[in-house]
Amino acid sequence: MKTTLILSDKLVRRAKARAALRGQPLSRYVEESLERSLNEDEDSAISIEEWVDKLPRLSKQVCEELKIVLENDDFRSIDPAMWK
Repeated sequence: MKTTLILSDKLVRRAKARAALRGQPLSRYVEESLERSLNEDEDSAISIEEWVDKLPRLSKQVCEELKIVLENDDFRSIDPAMWK
């Protein structure tokens, strides 16, 4: 697939030099680098369940207080001036 990317001149020069040292075309070097980066991101990503488990736990009292605040009419109303 062909695509156009906007990259800094300095980055392209560095990538071209690295690709040349490896004896491969710039496109192949960029493809491998992108693949490696995506794999690292996927390996370090946590699941939603893990993310939720890491959230701080609130006491029952704090949860009740929060519920009262959220259900308050003042909380649910929107002040149009605030969004300008």
